[in-house]
Amino acid sequence: MASFKFNFSGEEEDENRENEGDLRDVEWLNSEEVIPKSSVDDLDELVEHAKMFTCGCIEIGHVLIDDIFKHNIKKEGFENIINLAEKEHSDLVTGKYEGGLKIWECTYDLVEYFENNTDVINFKDIKVLDLGCGAGILGLYAFLKGATVTFQDYNKEILELYTITNVLLNIEESGRDCGIKNFKFYSGDWASFDKLLATEKFDIILTSETIYNQNNYEKLIKLFENRLNDNGVVYVAAKTYYFGVGGGTRQFETAIQKSTLKSEVVWKTSNGIQREIIKITKS
Repeated sequence: MASFKFNFSGEEEDENRENEGDLRDVEWLNSEEVIPKSSVDDLDELVEHAKMFTCGCIEIGHVLIDDIFKHNIKKEGFENIINLAEKEHSDLVTGKYEGGLKIWECTYDLVEYFENNTDVINFKDIKVLDLGCGAGILGLYAFLKGATVTFQDYNKEILELYTITNVLLNIEESGRDCGIKNFKFYSGDWASFDKLLATEKFDIILTSETIYNQNNYEKLIKLFENRLNDNGVVYVAAKTYYFGVGGGTRQFETAIQKSTLKSEVVWKTSNGIQREIIKITKS
């Protein structure tokens, strides 16, 4: 088994997603492409707040700690949203902030799964979508393995202040002749994002802890159907059940059965809070 270590905070279990309620009447943000700047003025200073991520032979040299980063957000409007979430002791403000500053537990499971099953997939020279990316851990992992990566998160501010910064912090250390312009970043709701991409397809779609509410299943599954290559694969890492919401892996698999996709559980925990990894392909 490959060695596996995360040296940044975020490991603690959190069930704050259970207060979502009914999402059907939420006004979701439209998707847009977020164009990164070629550099970040205070990049050297940000490195001081970053921690090492290592997994087997893979190293993501600098990843900002989410709890520190939350208190350094200076973007007008978005700062108020984060403050509201913290006041309500929640990682979410429905339709405004979807938990992008938290590194969710199942992200660790998916990286470890790939490291312990190196024959499962070859990331070299393929197109990967990190869906609901947050810090961008899954996309950065795929990039360091040789993939071309597109990052998507609900909030534009998360991409501008967090994801893109993490990518910039790691490009130089990757050893690849690659600049920030070789990555794509998109914000907004999944249905709007799906339409914006028009005909673009991906070989692999990676997503962690994005199935906590069943009201979003239809547009997530439709995105998989439209954006996945015929021979492509989706990996969904999630909890078996999200208490208080009703979502989880069993409910999501039931929804998949109504689509053109097929799914199988390829990994699950043996104890503690139940978590799983679902592999999804076209029928």
